[in-house]
Amino acid sequence: MDRFAAMHSFVRVASLRSFARAAAELGVSPATVTAHVQHLERGLGVRLIERNTRSLRLTEEGALYFDHCCRTLEEMRQVEGLLISRGPALRGVLRADVPVVLGRRLIAPHLPAFLGRHPQLALHLSMENRSQDLIGRGWDCAIRIAALPDSSLIARRLGAVRWITCAAPDYLARAGEPATPADLARHNCLGFMPIGARAPAPWRFQCDGRTIELAPSGNLVMDSLDPLLDAAAAGLGLVQVDHAAARAFLGDGRLRRVLAGFADDGPPIMLIAGGTRQMPRKVRAFGDFVESLIA
Repeated sequence: MDRFAAMHSFVRVASLRSFARAAAELGVSPATVTAHVQHLERGLGVRLIERNTRSLRLTEEGALYFDHCCRTLEEMRQVEGLLISRGPALRGVLRADVPVVLGRRLIAPHLPAFLGRHPQLALHLSMENRSQDLIGRGWDCAIRIAALPDSSLIARRLGAVRWITCAAPDYLARAGEPATPADLARHNCLGFMPIGARAPAPWRFQCDGRTIELAPSGNLVMDSLDPLLDAAAAGLGLVQVDHAAARAFLGDGRLRRVLAGFADDGPPIMLIAGGTRQMPRKVRAFGDFVESLIA
């Protein structure tokens, strides 16, 4: 078993105090995360985590090992970045597929910097975002916003969605600003309907320490968040979207955030690639680039 993958799983479990949440964030099954932690415990000969049906805490040995893992993983990340930057120039074609909203709003504006650092690399970027069949589609890698099932794909977590709710200032001037999620019943909420779904995805909020979901109700539903951002910026209504994708709209005042005290975390943002051992250097470089934009 990959020791670094097991250490990463342990760090996320310890940080989130949950095997299920760690699995969702890492894009693997809870059974895989459990197996990783058990592998570490068997190898070390100590129990790292005390857990029952209602709580989870680190043992004294677990707290010590947690600090060690955090330092080790951060050092490894820094060394990998250094080696990529000092290694042979990246060459050839990198075929990547990304979600539309991240591709247009987050990645595309910064591509000159990425390609400037790698002048011998050609990036073929698509925004189909409908498949994990990398080989059949001819992709080297893809970015997906989801907890991915276990498979033969190599996966790397780049970050996580941070849901924010926002609207244009002129819409809020007309309709008023919601004070609680319950106030959304009186607002025009622009809905995102995932491919294959028959209803808009629910909006998520944190209320009194628990996640609640509300069905958005409004006069526009689309299968892409990207044009919904444009519609919200035009004053049509409220939209719930990832903070990174809306950053430019918030920065220039086209959108204003509301219900900030009720914001909830979303699914992980994953880089996936084919293979069984490690990602190619050009894929890792692309992942580093996107990760830096999400942060």
